[in-house]
Amino acid sequence: MDLLKCFEKNWQENIVLPEGTVVLAACSGGIDSLAMLDMLDMLQEVLGIRVAAAHFEHGIRGKDSLEDAEFVREFCRDRGIEFYGESADVPGEAARAGESLETAARRLRYAFLRRLAGELSKKYAMGENWEKQGRVVIATAHHRDDQAETVLMHLIRGTGLRGLGGIRCRQGDLVRPLLFAGKRELAEYCRQRRLEPRHDATNDQADCFRNKLRLELLPLLAREYNPALGDALCQLADLAQADEDYLEQQAEKLWQELAVKAGKEFGGGQAGKPLGGFGFNLSKILSQPLAMQRRLVQQAAFEVSGCRLSYVQVQAVLQLAQKGRTGTRVQLSFGLVAEISYNFLYIIKKTIPFSENHGTMNIVGEFEKIFLRVPGTICLPDGSRIIAELAGDRQQLEALLRSAADHAGNACNGGCMAVYGDWDKCNQPLAVRHRKNGDRVSIGSGHKKLKDFLIDSRIPRQQRDALWLVADGGGDGSILWLPGIRRFAEAAADEGTRKFFVLRMINEG
Repeated sequence: MDLLKCFEKNWQENIVLPEGTVVLAACSGGIDSLAMLDMLDMLQEVLGIRVAAAHFEHGIRGKDSLEDAEFVREFCRDRGIEFYGESADVPGEAARAGESLETAARRLRYAFLRRLAGELSKKYAMGENWEKQGRVVIATAHHRDDQAETVLMHLIRGTGLRGLGGIRCRQGDLVRPLLFAGKRELAEYCRQRRLEPRHDATNDQADCFRNKLRLELLPLLAREYNPALGDALCQLADLAQADEDYLEQQAEKLWQELAVKAGKEFGGGQAGKPLGGFGFNLSKILSQPLAMQRRLVQQAAFEVSGCRLSYVQVQAVLQLAQKGRTGTRVQLSFGLVAEISYNFLYIIKKTIPFSENHGTMNIVGEFEKIFLRVPGTICLPDGSRIIAELAGDRQQLEALLRSAADHAGNACNGGCMAVYGDWDKCNQPLAVRHRKNGDRVSIGSGHKKLKDFLIDSRIPRQQRDALWLVADGGGDGSILWLPGIRRFAEAAADEGTRKFFVLRMINEG
């Protein structure tokens, strides 16, 4: 297999950029990215592109990390390739933001690449041929093995057709020209080209979800169930991408036909009223196929908030629409509310957390809760976040609590709160919700109605329904925590605790 010819063929069929486009290749110095940079460099004239390289040094592996950066710099200097580098303290940023190393590294890396691409676009656009030379895209070295991992990872976490499509060859300002090739083929290419890529030892440690999946789960499934599992997952991605594209085109046509802008009938931005959103005539949206109903609801949420709703929340909106009772509503994530008003379904944005009555919140039914993945982070409608983490021993627990304390002092203006408990005592999953009728809390050796507890704690009546709480059993079990007020006795840690959960609420407002 001539990988260079395959690279050129794949580029011409799936990427195709205007002549003179600058391709900013993200290069770590490893097998994949070094092979990609080498191929792009060799094919510049054939593809009609210019190549530059970018390296982001994460500050995770000390001396080895610095040597990686120098290696890429020297490789580019020897080839006459423009090189751009940047360093960051990813471990420090991960602790500050309450993120995993993997998440923080990815966020900072892509922020650097996009910022650099913007700067280069301005730089090259100043020339005479700015229409050709001002375009900059970012190339990453994702390959077929990465595609298989991504699809399986999405399946495990829960996904729709969009997630089954995995990684695309071209998406916005990103291109992935190696999705046709596997890791072994890229390693063989480097050997034949006498390239000497760097090795990142952290990729050999099963200490994060993707690494565990790549090092443990995929080999197990391939060995025990399907030796061609990687190919099967990549084929699934290819089929899902084509189907997703078609359904999105149909949904866009319906959006133009059915969506109406929510206007003055919702208060025009007065205090506590929606700022705006989109609506659909109930009979028209409900007459569409279910696939289109879901996509229209998702697009409305995305247009208003820039975020996508969970499957459970989309189902809640559609159930609300089917009942069609004016004045009923469902609170959603990201400050969104779905509301029925005179034969219209509206999805709108609120300026304050949804809670206008002084009674309990059971009017919105079982969907007035947001599931909390552990470890994971959820964004609440009022702009706050709850971060859930796990610690395997007291040393890890103390480190997490110190990080939470530092975060509170440095970034949260006193709005950051943290509690911990015994994870094995929790009835999973956890969920975040408002109070409802019948809620009771465990205080010491006894129990008390949550309503009585709030009265005794002198929480103003008008504030009680806006309070968030964390409960186990999918939100219907024991109340573990009222953020900012009280950690209750359920799932308390003791000397026999083997695994700790740590919950933090961050309110940066």
